Amino acid sequence: MKANTPLIFAIIFTLVLILHLGVLFLLGIPLWSNHILLSYCSNFVLAAIILWVLFKVFDRNKDHVGFLFMGSSLLKFLLFSLVFYPTYKADGTVQKTEAITFFIPYFTGLFLETGILVRKLNKI
Repeated sequence: MKANTPLIFAIIFTLVLILHLGVLFLLGIPLWSNHILLSYCSNFVLAAIILWVLFKVFDRNKDHVGFLFMGSSLLKFLLFSLVFYPTYKADGTVQKTEAITFFIPYFTGLFLETGILVRKLNKI
């Protein structure tokens, strides 16, 4: 992993959060509702830890990286199921804004993880 990769990773997550907040502001939706900060922070931290683990495994055994990457998606869905879904479902339904609040940072992390791993895999 290049030295600037973690910085770029953090900057992209921050820019996506700012863009998300801007859209919420323009639509007149409360900015800090639906646990948006928890969603971004938890997805950012999980994605960073997952990348770190994948790079450690990559150095030892390249064959297991794909399985761990798929398992990491399961871990993130467990986060959604255990932390976010019960609070989103508390009123009886999961609204679109609630689901989007989780899935925007989820997919941001997924795309960044995928892009970084593809670059690393292309170098072997």
